[in-house]
Amino acid sequence: MSDNLVDLMRAGLARFEQTGEIQSGFISPDFELHQSSSIVDTAGVFRGENAFRESLAELSESFEDMVFKAEDVLEAPGGEIVVLIHTHGRGRGSGIEIDNHIAWVWTFRGGRAVRMTIFEDPEEALAAVGLSR
Repeated sequence: MSDNLVDLMRAGLARFEQTGEIQSGFISPDFELHQSSSIVDTAGVFRGENAFRESLAELSESFEDMVFKAEDVLEAPGGEIVVLIHTHGRGRGSGIEIDNHIAWVWTFRGGRAVRMTIFEDPEEALAAVGLSR
């Protein structure tokens, strides 16, 4: 099943990069997205099928032209899927350019995403799931 999850994640990422939307049925109704505090000055847990969209809406209040580009998709020993992301954009008020590498750790149940944790430090994300580069 793990190859299916990696393929599912890659397909979901391709759709997100092309359209900015998450594929219908990808996220479970009990989904939770955990966002660290320093990304937009507020820690947040977003819940439900619209959690990803709500998190992006919060980011778009602070940043414009945000782009998330998946650089690698890895499977952790516990079955989590780690997506190494290159993100860049510009602060709405400041105009300051950001250019960061972050990681998304996804947990699936029954072929649907039930949790995503955003890590500002990709190495921290890898260590959290028992991986290293």
